[in-house]
Amino acid sequence: MTTAKQAAIFNTNFLPYSQTFVYEQLVNHVRYQAEVFCWRTENRDWFPYEKVHRANAAYGATRFSPAFYRRFREQGFDIVHGHFATGAVYALPYVQRFKLPLVVTFHGYDVPLLWNTRRFHPHFWPFLRHGRQVLETMTLGLCASNDLKELLLSYGVPEDKLRIHRLGIDLQRFQQRTGPSGTPLRVCVIGRFHEQKGIEYAIRAFAPHASDDVRLDIIGDGELADDFHALVERLGIGQFVSFLGVLHPDKVSEHLRTCDVLLAPSVVTRIGERESGLIVAKEAAACGLPVVATVHGGLPEIIDEGTTGFLVQERDVNALSDRLGTLLADETLRQRMGTAARAKMEREYDVRKRVSELEDLYDEAIQRFH
Repeated sequence: MTTAKQAAIFNTNFLPYSQTFVYEQLVNHVRYQAEVFCWRTENRDWFPYEKVHRANAAYGATRFSPAFYRRFREQGFDIVHGHFATGAVYALPYVQRFKLPLVVTFHGYDVPLLWNTRRFHPHFWPFLRHGRQVLETMTLGLCASNDLKELLLSYGVPEDKLRIHRLGIDLQRFQQRTGPSGTPLRVCVIGRFHEQKGIEYAIRAFAPHASDDVRLDIIGDGELADDFHALVERLGIGQFVSFLGVLHPDKVSEHLRTCDVLLAPSVVTRIGERESGLIVAKEAAACGLPVVATVHGGLPEIIDEGTTGFLVQERDVNALSDRLGTLLADETLRQRMGTAARAKMEREYDVRKRVSELEDLYDEAIQRFH
């Protein structure tokens, strides 16, 4: 029997509700066993994983944890994997001390953080000091979209260090709905209430269609919550919009099966923050929903224009609303696109296949390092 290799996974916190993809990777490993090293823990009842090591309070500034060093000496890890470049900063001392290969997954906001003004916020000071060192030290950088790879190349990262690795979803959890749509039709938006999610544009695009027969469900929360509630009231559509808050991943999958269209109008923010391969777009597609999204980040890789959904330019509310109207008016089109969307997810985004590819990339990194 072959002994599994050991992977040390660094993530600043384990685990924000928006990072289900980290958990899905952990629980689907076959040839590797993974242990998590983090600063803080949260949502442990949502993401039950036994091998999680939490650092002391000073770790955020020092990146030093005596307990982490002890665990590295005891276990003998084969590889270290940092989620987000910001998480990889905390992995650097252990990579260097124990002479291990480092794999970094770039997910979105962490790439423009290399040069935008947000890096000067005290929260990101460790990244400000050591972000360039992450790029120099890493054995492989995994980009969740082609867009992120191009940005890193433009920043001077050697191409032979970079790989495209798209994140998968659990196709057993996200199942396609059977049967026709109910009444009212339900449009859905899911995401943190941050600028790059473009939720403002989704609300504005929905407004002309709001009625007793067409409703909008918004799942998530965040810093722009008051702004979005106020916008809904100004547009006079409050009775047709439901703010459902943050839902457990199982509840998200249940709710998606009651919906008819997902809106995903992500945008590049004023300081360059962006998405990569939007997980909720994959989850909705797996549930048989057509997605109306923007030409942004990894969304054109997830959505086949005119086949599994529609793509419009960022911040183009009229085009977003027009494509939404086309789908709301044509149940046959919704079903055809939804079926094609599910088939694409089965071909390209099954989490088990994606994690198998990740393990192959771990093998490559170990071989390159040695």
